Amino acid sequence: MKISEDAIARYSSMSCEEVAERLGMDVSRHKSICFMHDDHNPSLAFFGHNRNRWKCFACDKGGNAINLVQEYCGFSFVEACAWLEQHFGSGVVDNSYTPKKIRVRKKNETDHIETTFSPTIAQAIIEECQLTQTGKQFLFDERKYDRKVIQTLHIVSIEKGDKLTEKLQKRFGLEELVKSGFFTLSNAKLYLRFFTPCLVFPYCDENMSIIGVQSRYLGKESNAPRFQFVSGQKTRLFNLQILATMQNGEDLYISEGVTDCLALLSSGKKAVAIPSATILPEDDLYKLRYYRLHMYPDRDNAGDGAFAKLKEFYINHYAILIKETLPEEVKDYSDYYRMKI
Repeated sequence: MKISEDAIARYSSMSCEEVAERLGMDVSRHKSICFMHDDHNPSLAFFGHNRNRWKCFACDKGGNAINLVQEYCGFSFVEACAWLEQHFGSGVVDNSYTPKKIRVRKKNETDHIETTFSPTIAQAIIEECQLTQTGKQFLFDERKYDRKVIQTLHIVSIEKGDKLTEKLQKRFGLEELVKSGFFTLSNAKLYLRFFTPCLVFPYCDENMSIIGVQSRYLGKESNAPRFQFVSGQKTRLFNLQILATMQNGEDLYISEGVTDCLALLSSGKKAVAIPSATILPEDDLYKLRYYRLHMYPDRDNAGDGAFAKLKEFYINHYAILIKETLPEEVKDYSDYYRMKI
């Protein structure tokens, strides 16, 4: 069957989001679980004019509506065009051509593996990486953070995950990396779960043992999540190691998010961070009740809500959280810090 250029142009400009829904994919807020790998958080995004493009930011597959049908159904190019005509027809293709039935996708060989955060692999990632130019530009040129703070916290960045994945696979093996939650398997190939380029923030406890990792996306794709945690990781406070340097009654600041924490630390204040306004690790927060606690809530509803929840928590545990007020012209402490320096 010959397909005209006009027909190909039409299929290529179709809404991938509509096509995905017709294929049976669960689409929410212009995202979907990627069908090409063991995806637990929606990594496949729909974007562009009329959502006519799609891309998985974990396995890096993407394209137009034709490509989506090819990948999802296991069709050839011609079969994919015929399927699109069959379901979104305009009469430009002979409807007597019937494509094959959609194949049943086989599960990956590691789909049965449960993910559990691996401190060993987390430490290996930190040791294998350093700050790339993209990371330095964000941390030092844009955000103006203190270099000693970044160095002390062992913050690194990843430009692309390919070389890192290859090194760690030789060292730990495929199954161990998938089990760690840092990597996923697609078509017998490993991929780093973090969207790159990104910063990598290690979470450590009071004994400097690594207990978690969070990434901060530095790329330009608007649909990529800004922050990601490792699959299977418990929710903890960032920078708990600072407690080993403190005495009861000292001032300690609780920030909303890692970047505000870095700004507070760069200002000379002692600080820890809750991962977000809605994630409150109460076991770790309980450890802070012996200090003189402060918080600069973000100037939005989420920030006010986080402060209210934390204040109530500490009242119930016989501690006080003092509210510090930001100037009206700034939205969070990171903005305030940049304005001051």
